[in-house]
Amino acid sequence: MEHLLGDLRYAWRSLRNAPGFVAAAVLTLALGIGANSAVFSVVKGVLLTPPPFAQPERLVLLAPNFDAFGLKEVSNSVPEYRDMTTHTRAFASLAAFRPDDMTLTGGDAPRRLRVVIATASFLPTLGVAPVLGRGFTAEEETPGQDHVVVLTDAAWRTCFARDPEVLGRVLRLDGVPRTVVGVLPPGHVYPEDTEAVLPFAPTPEQQEESRRGNRFLSVLARLKPGMTLDGARADLARMGDARTPDLVDQYRQAGWSMSVTSLEDHVVGGVRETLWLLWGAVGFVLLVACSSVANLLLARAVSRAREVSIRAALGAGRTRLVAQFLTESLVLSLVAGAVGLLLALWGTDALVATVGEGLPRARSVRLDVASALFTVAVSVLTGVLFGLVPALQASRVDLHAAMREGARATGSHRTGRLRAALVVAQVSLALVLLVGAGLFVRSFLALQRVDAGFVPDGVLTGQLALPRVQYPDRAKQAAFQQALLPRLQALPGVESAGLTNVLPLGGAMDNSFDIDGRPRQPGELWKAVELRAATPGYLKALRVHLRQGRLLEDSDAPDAPWVVVINRSFADLFWPRGDALGHRVKLHGQDMQWATVVGVVDDLREWGLDVPARPAGYYALSQLPSVSMGLVVRVRSGDPEAVRAQVEAEVRAVDADLPLFDVSPLTRRLDEATGARRLSALVMGLFAGVALLLAALGLSGVIAFSVSQRTRELGIRMALGAARGDVLRLVLAQGLRLSLTGVAVGLCLSLGLARLLGSLLYGVSADDPWTFGGVALLLTGVALGASWLPARRATRVDPISSLRAD
Repeated sequence: MEHLLGDLRYAWRSLRNAPGFVAAAVLTLALGIGANSAVFSVVKGVLLTPPPFAQPERLVLLAPNFDAFGLKEVSNSVPEYRDMTTHTRAFASLAAFRPDDMTLTGGDAPRRLRVVIATASFLPTLGVAPVLGRGFTAEEETPGQDHVVVLTDAAWRTCFARDPEVLGRVLRLDGVPRTVVGVLPPGHVYPEDTEAVLPFAPTPEQQEESRRGNRFLSVLARLKPGMTLDGARADLARMGDARTPDLVDQYRQAGWSMSVTSLEDHVVGGVRETLWLLWGAVGFVLLVACSSVANLLLARAVSRAREVSIRAALGAGRTRLVAQFLTESLVLSLVAGAVGLLLALWGTDALVATVGEGLPRARSVRLDVASALFTVAVSVLTGVLFGLVPALQASRVDLHAAMREGARATGSHRTGRLRAALVVAQVSLALVLLVGAGLFVRSFLALQRVDAGFVPDGVLTGQLALPRVQYPDRAKQAAFQQALLPRLQALPGVESAGLTNVLPLGGAMDNSFDIDGRPRQPGELWKAVELRAATPGYLKALRVHLRQGRLLEDSDAPDAPWVVVINRSFADLFWPRGDALGHRVKLHGQDMQWATVVGVVDDLREWGLDVPARPAGYYALSQLPSVSMGLVVRVRSGDPEAVRAQVEAEVRAVDADLPLFDVSPLTRRLDEATGARRLSALVMGLFAGVALLLAALGLSGVIAFSVSQRTRELGIRMALGAARGDVLRLVLAQGLRLSLTGVAVGLCLSLGLARLLGSLLYGVSADDPWTFGGVALLLTGVALGASWLPARRATRVDPISSLRAD
């Protein structure tokens, strides 16, 4: 302990006398440590923190596939859920649920709540018990007995200020009074933005065997102890064979199978690879920072050779010298860690804000105690990593040579080679990051160039959820549309307005269908069609390009013959000769009618910009009304947010108890759809830029060190007639050799990295030669620029002064 305290005091005095070196080292390390801490906080919150449920690894989601129609992981019907509860043996419990939106009234203003309507087994399957009250009972899964509600902690806090007397209070949800019977603990709910859980009471009609095609339920299951995903799939396959012979044939012809996906994969699977990749990239940045500071320490060790020799002459062994140098390194890294922790506080929030709602479990991301401990551990490891080699190098002393007054430090050639090797490592790591950043940037730009099929600028969007009590049938739902749309259209500055069942990029509504006069051939597979219902102003507001026929019109009334506008993918697939108009299609489902194709429009990217367009049909919303609707309003010019208050006022004028929620410009929805790719491009670009800067500074430092060590040699060359241009080329050639070596090593490493990136890219190949070649040229040019300043300094060497100094 006495030696440690002495080393700390000496390290403090030594570092205090070199403020420039300390500032450069601390800032360099702080960037690397802070970036690692920020990314670790995101990775920990999203990937490493288990869901707050009992044994979450046993929770799975069950979804059917119908390959004959191209349907993957669709919803379940009530009879299909009944099949699972009756014929499966792999699950300890099962629960059916569906997310929904409801309107809470009775306060100062109507408020929208995100709810989950679920069976009584839902909370026990999750492994969640209320902190107040109780969950649901089986008796409350009966129509008329289901007027109860369990609040989440978020709703308890925002609606009731955590009032402990909340049990027994009555809420009016969609006009129906519901009694609060329980409150859940914080965060213990799925999906994570749920504010209330209501019992699912299926109607007699939903339970009929003929309603197997009425799929609207998700199914959550808890595996039995020891049961695997493959075992669960096999058990579900046996369930399919246990149905009646007619049903077995129907499901077999439809290409039925069941997907079993862990809840964890369902929640974070879309961002897992991206986050692990970013953590790996930020580790490369830290390695580059360590190499840069190690170079600084090696340069400083040369100037301290005489000091080290004196300490050795006074009896300090090599172990004591190494300990002293490592202590200085650890002091530097811990100070850098403290600064890096401050940078991580900002960086964590910036990362989450960059991705927006595209990051699952974003609420769990925070810089907590675990992140602080991780920062301390990284700081200590970093101190050893960048300090050990310079410490071992500096502790090798030649007492006779070093004690001579004015003699050059011993080991300078060995030190120079080591510094050069570190620069090659920096350049190669920087090139790997630059290649990754280049591929992600090109991928993101390719995604930005994708034609979405609509014009998002100038469009305001929002969501409406009509209470079923006030709007129980199609007539009243259509009447609401007819009352609202003229008011919106009459607003100053509004060009067009419309309603739809699903907004662009809002998800899938797959339906199988028939074509009049075209029976399916044996074994013939038809892709499912996307069902979109819209008012006439919807496609106009999006400025969708009409290719043939007409768009939806006001004459397409509820009592008129059904019509449909199809997209180009639908038309090309079934009418490649361009004769789709006039043909009739019919969706499978209750109360569906034959609809005549009256128009063909360009494809809209309904699922996402990076997902190919699918066959889609746009029906009249008056003929296929919905209680859940998206609203679009296009303004003639300016920011669409400017009409937000007026739009909300018009909605309240039609129904004072109906809130407009999720209001945002369509451009923002488009940005959120590309959030993960934007994160990859921005963060990888930032990391690559930092690594490039550090590599350039390291190369410049090595060349400057080399020039200082070769002053006598350069003086002799110039005294013997070498021109300044010859000296300039000599020094630049040294920098070019180092940089080209690093580029060659980096290209080899990048080829291996590219294979890992293939699934994360869009519109660019992982081995894109333009990216590799451009990055190599960029890094070589930066390296030459970094070598220019010390090379110019070398040309100013005075031969007489350099020879006299020696």
